Amino acid sequence: MSPPHSTSSGRSWSAVLLLIVSFLSLIDLTLTNDNLWIQTTNSAGETIWLRDDRKPALYTQDFGDCLGSSLINVTRFDAAYYQDNMTVLFHLEGNTNVANESIMMYIGVFAYGESRFDLTFNPCNAQIYSLCPMNSSVPISC
Repeated sequence: MSPPHSTSSGRSWSAVLLLIVSFLSLIDLTLTNDNLWIQTTNSAGETIWLRDDRKPALYTQDFGDCLGSSLINVTRFDAAYYQDNMTVLFHLEGNTNVANESIMMYIGVFAYGESRFDLTFNPCNAQIYSLCPMNSSVPISC
């Protein structure tokens, strides 16, 4: 039979170990949760929180060039549409033969026979400097 103090000492160490493991789990959850959310602003200027690991409702990384040699040649295009806050993220690269031209851009997302998103904007206001103005000496990159 073991002395009474060793059983109570064993319980104390178990309680301390359980407390430490619980505390470490809490720290891990806190660090993990900080990485799950990003802060952004909606169109009304309100702060909103979005999951960092969310997936787009629609995504493409392909494009078709039906004209071949045109005034604007796209070499890279990929776009993602996020339905939760109705945003479109895109990357566009290419070049142009246009000497110097101010342009407006139109982004339209059409899927499954329906228009999902459309936006007309001035690339200068959107800080897309490679299109402000469009110039043959500056590669397109946004």
